[in-house]
Amino acid sequence: MTTESAVPARLRVRLLCAGIAALLCACGPGGPKRETDDGKGGDSGPSTGISLLAGDATTGGSVEGKGAAARFNTPRGIAIDTNGNLYVADQLNYAIRKIAPDGTVSTFAGKRGASGTKDGKGSNALFSQPTAITIDGSGNLFVTDGVAIRKITPDGDVSTPITLPAGDFGGDNRRFPGGIAADGNGHLIVTTGNDTRRIEIANPRNWTRLESGTAEILPGVTAPVTRGVAVNADDTAYVADLQRRIGRATSSASSLTPFAATSGQAGKADGNASQATFQQVVGLCVDKNGNLYAADAVNNTIRKITTDAVVSTAAGTAGATTLKTGKLLGSFATLRGIAIAPDGTLYATSGNAVVKIVLP
Repeated sequence: MTTESAVPARLRVRLLCAGIAALLCACGPGGPKRETDDGKGGDSGPSTGISLLAGDATTGGSVEGKGAAARFNTPRGIAIDTNGNLYVADQLNYAIRKIAPDGTVSTFAGKRGASGTKDGKGSNALFSQPTAITIDGSGNLFVTDGVAIRKITPDGDVSTPITLPAGDFGGDNRRFPGGIAADGNGHLIVTTGNDTRRIEIANPRNWTRLESGTAEILPGVTAPVTRGVAVNADDTAYVADLQRRIGRATSSASSLTPFAATSGQAGKADGNASQATFQQVVGLCVDKNGNLYAADAVNNTIRKITTDAVVSTAAGTAGATTLKTGKLLGSFATLRGIAIAPDGTLYATSGNAVVKIVLP
């Protein structure tokens, strides 16, 4: 016989089970899930999407540490080695920072807060304006630093193999070298505010000008004009050229030829080579299949350019200036650099942070 006091207890149990079932149905297996959208770290979000790797997009500084505890001050160029370590040209800290695969940030070369041009090992070296960074097949880093191109060996020894004449740029530091990529033939492809050069590392006097002209300098810009450059597996160089297009040059070519986008047109249009437009491609990288990814500043988006020159927006919301992590498309703080891992994972400098982008 059921007692009067037992009935409410059973009813309460049934109602509780029904509530849990409804919650699971609404949220999917595993119950409710939190999606990070403040750019402060925490949950990494879905398996595809944008997540914070290190730093804080809105707060600059000079702090070693792991993940969101670390601080950068205007990080720009970024490169990745075969072990998954990232190297960042931390411009206003005057240093090259290293991010281990677990997100731990340390200073690889240079002395944070001390500006200069001095060769040496690790913190004994000084940088004045580290802007762009690339890595060659031997693990050596090359960094544009004012008119100097600095080399950093895998053990942190810094030298200055190339110094370009300041007069080539009219003494305007905004036109100094701002983009760099290493090919497999001992050359560096360097973009400036006036031209693009292929420079032989062992003999810097042996160089070829692939294009010349004048890059537009946007209002408020005090750092070098950064035009992205990348080299694919067959040593073809791809460059954000002086006409706002993506140009390319094979290893034996003496000039760039147009590849994608409309000459002289600024915009955010996706489409084929004749339809697409870019704003300011500050970084380029290339995946194992030959697809390019561009950090398109002003638009603040990541653009994909296929091998047949079809352009699409892979991540980011055009015109947005706040980092929003989580599912794509998301949005970014100011984009300044981009790199790609062998598995296709993208990394970008965004505001004062480094973010990870996993595409579908």
